Amino acid sequence: MSEAYSLADFVRANSYARVPDETRQDEGWKEYKKGYELRIVVKTPDDLKRVRKLLQDAAIKPGKAYRKAQQWVQPVYGKQAVNSLVALKSKKR
Repeated sequence: MSEAYSLADFVRANSYARVPDETRQDEGWKEYKKGYELRIVVKTPDDLKRVRKLLQDAAIKPGKAYRKAQQWVQPVYGKQAVNSLVALKSKKR
């Protein structure tokens, strides 16, 4: 991706979110450990650096990035951060 890509472009290109199942919250922490998470997948380390900078510029703390196959995954945790990124993904360009 080029330098001109915004955070919304990265989120729209290849990301997925996980939100907790409200019906399972009463099971307790030991049985059900799902929280809010959004994963942004990029192909190069340079794109990963751009995504991390864009997240920080948006006052969103990025999680620890990791490699998966031939790609990089940048997780973002927390209800407010995930909801704001999901909103970016669904907005019209």
